[in-house]
Amino acid sequence: MGSSVKLTKEELLNIIYGVNYNLNGSIVKDSEKIRNYTIEVIDSKTHLKTYNYPIQILVDGNWENISEVVHQEDLGLLYDVFQETHMVSEIILDTDDPSPISVRSRERVTSLPDQLAEAGIHYPREFTWVDGASSTSGVIILPKDDYDKVFIATDPDKNGIPEILFVEPKTQDDQKRPFYLKSEGKTYIYVDHFSGGGGTQSSPYTISTESDLSLLSTYPTAYFIQDRDIIMTAHQTGAGFSPVQNFSGYFDGRGFEIKDLYINSSGDNVGLFGSQTGGVIKRVKLTNVNVTASGNYVGALAGRCDGDVYDCAIISGTVENKGKNGLYTGGLVGYKNSGNIYRSYSHAQVKSDGDNLGGFIGRLENGNIYKSFSTGKVVDTTIAQNLSNKGGFAGSYKAGVLGEDNFYDTDKSGFTTSAGAAQGRKTSDLKRKDTFESKGFDFWNEWHMGDYKVNSGYPENRRFIRYAKGKGTKEEPFLIQNSFDLEQVRHYLYANFRLETDLVLEYPAVGKGWLPIGHEGKEIGWAHQAFYGTFDGNGKSIGNLYINRPDESYCGLFRYVNQGIIKNLELVDVAITAGGPSGTVVGSLSSSQTGNGRIENCKVTKFQNFKLDFKGIGGGLVGSLETYAEVRGCTFNGPLTMNAEYAGGIVGQMDSYAKIYRSSARGQWVQYGGVFGGIVGKYQSYATGTVLEDVISAADMATQCSKSGGVFGYSYTYSTESTFTFRRVIILAKTVAGNAMYYSANYYGSYAYKYKVTREQVYYDQQRSSGVMIKEFEITPKYTAEIRHPGTYPSTDWDFRGTYFFDENYSGDPNLLEFKEPELPILGFRNQIGKYYTDEKGNVLRYLDYGTLVAGTTSRSFPVWLQNNADFPVVQLKTWVDSESVKDGITVELSLTDNPFVPTTDIVFGGTVPVGDSKKFFVRFSSDVTVQEGGTFGLKAKASPA
Repeated sequence: MGSSVKLTKEELLNIIYGVNYNLNGSIVKDSEKIRNYTIEVIDSKTHLKTYNYPIQILVDGNWENISEVVHQEDLGLLYDVFQETHMVSEIILDTDDPSPISVRSRERVTSLPDQLAEAGIHYPREFTWVDGASSTSGVIILPKDDYDKVFIATDPDKNGIPEILFVEPKTQDDQKRPFYLKSEGKTYIYVDHFSGGGGTQSSPYTISTESDLSLLSTYPTAYFIQDRDIIMTAHQTGAGFSPVQNFSGYFDGRGFEIKDLYINSSGDNVGLFGSQTGGVIKRVKLTNVNVTASGNYVGALAGRCDGDVYDCAIISGTVENKGKNGLYTGGLVGYKNSGNIYRSYSHAQVKSDGDNLGGFIGRLENGNIYKSFSTGKVVDTTIAQNLSNKGGFAGSYKAGVLGEDNFYDTDKSGFTTSAGAAQGRKTSDLKRKDTFESKGFDFWNEWHMGDYKVNSGYPENRRFIRYAKGKGTKEEPFLIQNSFDLEQVRHYLYANFRLETDLVLEYPAVGKGWLPIGHEGKEIGWAHQAFYGTFDGNGKSIGNLYINRPDESYCGLFRYVNQGIIKNLELVDVAITAGGPSGTVVGSLSSSQTGNGRIENCKVTKFQNFKLDFKGIGGGLVGSLETYAEVRGCTFNGPLTMNAEYAGGIVGQMDSYAKIYRSSARGQWVQYGGVFGGIVGKYQSYATGTVLEDVISAADMATQCSKSGGVFGYSYTYSTESTFTFRRVIILAKTVAGNAMYYSANYYGSYAYKYKVTREQVYYDQQRSSGVMIKEFEITPKYTAEIRHPGTYPSTDWDFRGTYFFDENYSGDPNLLEFKEPELPILGFRNQIGKYYTDEKGNVLRYLDYGTLVAGTTSRSFPVWLQNNADFPVVQLKTWVDSESVKDGITVELSLTDNPFVPTTDIVFGGTVPVGDSKKFFVRFSSDVTVQEGGTFGLKAKASPA
């Protein structure tokens, strides 16, 4: 049956009536017509994905997606009859025969609820029972990692009663199954092979140990990720490690080391991967290799490489071919006949008794090599020194691309020639950035250079640069201490981060500007395209984010966030021009049904210079809030310009099941085309569950806008089943809408629609909005005085102690308490983006963080602004170091200028300082050699009225 043909109600009922169950709750053989799961065979394994709602239906012998063959108005019938709770998981079984397999929830397993209760397990969040797989090993993947108990149920005994078996966490390499492992926000239960994962793109095998590496040849087509440094200790004698052969899978080393690889082979195809016949190998870092062979095709990473290689490095060691007839020996790869190599390098020494040897590759038969280099010595070990085809980068070349964007070190290699067009340069030239920039090396996003401690002064692939502090775990996140650390997030999309200080991005406002993190796509897992870790702003701010990508979609600090979390972050003074959908914090925010996928406690504000210009759909924080994703405790307060389509103060477009809690939008907005929504630009839904709760819409969308709605710009539903919940929503926005809620809408079954809206305490200010209340929403009009009066808000529903307050900064309008700004000191010290170090009472809001300073040295100077927040101008403005707050052995100095820094302990600023004006000065810090630990210091200020 074609997916374009929908079932009639009668046809649907006939299918449903054919479903029968056994007394034990299992499905009667051949009667299964509705599935809450999908099933497919991938790489000889059966993959099950389970859901708590029906997903497939059997039509004319074929399993069809329900959404494609069932009318929207009939979906409720299926959901009511076949919904099963707590079934969200993924299961990978070690069998290629799915025919006997079916799935049911715990409610359809006889005696299981009683057994769970007796075991002390109440309301487990995820549990799936698989029939027909009792003797099959595999892995169960649960969507969260915060379960306090992990268990499985055994096969029922002769009385039909299963046993509850609690599973222990994995603590050792050779631990017997069952065991579980928590990794990257998920829990993996192993019920009879690797350190983790299921070998698929979305759930790759996890390589944690030397023994895991030894098993790669067993699953040569699977997906793998390395999750820690591995030291090879078990294969240091005899033949050493057995090279992985015929590998056509996908291996991501994630920049972790594999150290002390030892191979001593007399055969062909020698390297960590003896032969790569397809697939992808990326981000592999080999240190201190010792690879010896006497056959053909020898390289540290791969002997014969006919797949793709990205971002790999050989840090040190030797690759040697002792065979007199042994051909094709290279530092990274011996021989390549197809595929690509990108952004890789080798420092390994290469020695050979046979022809075709090069510092990077022995022979390029075909394929392409881009932006790579080698520095290792290349040695002809024959007595006569007369080998054929040898070179600093490549020994020989036949076809493909080996261009001038590849380099080799003429000083260290001992060669001034190479096959292909690779460029030989002196060591000093290869430690200069302009050598590589002239050939297209990207030092903003892909490479780093300038610190001699990194890769000995040669360009370092950014994927190999670790954070100075942290491990990237939830318990020990990577610590972001400067803009370079922020840039590095894009290379660790799976990890957890914490911002340690306010950052002001000082990049030139030219070109395209910031490349959004997670810019390659929405995929997670092995594909590693979207951000799916946690980014904790830690209450800090990022200033001056510049993006100029008017032809690109999903722009923002992050482009794609999929099941990741962005929290506790403020963006100040953005300058963003972007196509749509785009936002400021996230371009696209998506989530699984039970997974993460949210931003919380985030702010976007204006201090001095602010530009947000959308050429398509845009949101003040999120461009596209996709199914199941959430916004919690967020605010936008700044100017916004739109040119076409739809824009919203919080979200550009919003999909089914998405939710917005405790959020607000303000600012003066300008419209040249399209439609504004106070909170959401465009809403589209086919299902239930959309929520807006404790939301304030307060932007000026009337002064320079012609089409705007208080909450939505445009709202569209596909079904009478679509529902909204509005709870405690206040619309203060100045609009010119046809109604106070939205500018325009297109509802499927509009009469039924009005009964699908849950409205609880939804008010709008009828004096500020030219729109009127609409029937379907039945929101309550209020006068401005009522909006600002406590009696309007029933105390049983509104919390004006912990959630709301009446904000004097907005003429007494209600505001969310979490957005209450601290009272500023009359003379206040602040940073470049307007963030003060103390409040009016002297409570510390943030520190001017100098990081770690070695005893006996002096820090760089930091700018500080002293601002007049009095309601009158001042003169004789003075600042000085509070000497009593400075620890012994530490010196704090001030200066009016940075270069030169003229040290003093106090500064008097001349002239009159107007209200709201500030004076800039510089601070630096030094310590003598006796200081063992750091501390804090204070600055003071005074002035006289003008």
